[in-house]
Amino acid sequence: MKTERIHIPQEFYSNLGFLFYSVAASDRHVAPAETERLRAEMKAHWIPLEPAHDDLGTVLAEYMDISFDYAVGEGMSAHEAFDRFKEYYESEPDTFDASTKALVLRTARAIAASRSGINKSEHGALTQLMLLFRERTDGYPSTR
Repeated sequence: MKTERIHIPQEFYSNLGFLFYSVAASDRHVAPAETERLRAEMKAHWIPLEPAHDDLGTVLAEYMDISFDYAVGEGMSAHEAFDRFKEYYESEPDTFDASTKALVLRTARAIAASRSGINKSEHGALTQLMLLFRERTDGYPSTR
């Protein structure tokens, strides 16, 4: 995250939850280990970076878990969840500096590897994310 403190909106974390769900659901099954790994990553890495709370006292970073659970409950497709994240990412590119992207990728990889290593579907989801991040940072227009 950026070294100077800026307000990161709840939307940022909600959309990360959809992204992390898309990685977990890429093989059409969200394992309990993947959900547990998301929560562990949040507690270890995300919550310490974002101590802000919403009006109800919820730590903003916990919205990752809330939207992840929502996607599970709705039976959202991995593709739909990724598209939600992508739309947010493209509308708020300045929110994603190099260190934020690195933490997003670290968390996504940890979720993918949590069950029994990264399978082919999860590898594809991670590659899609890396390409999205690279397209924006390289300055080349998307071919999609």
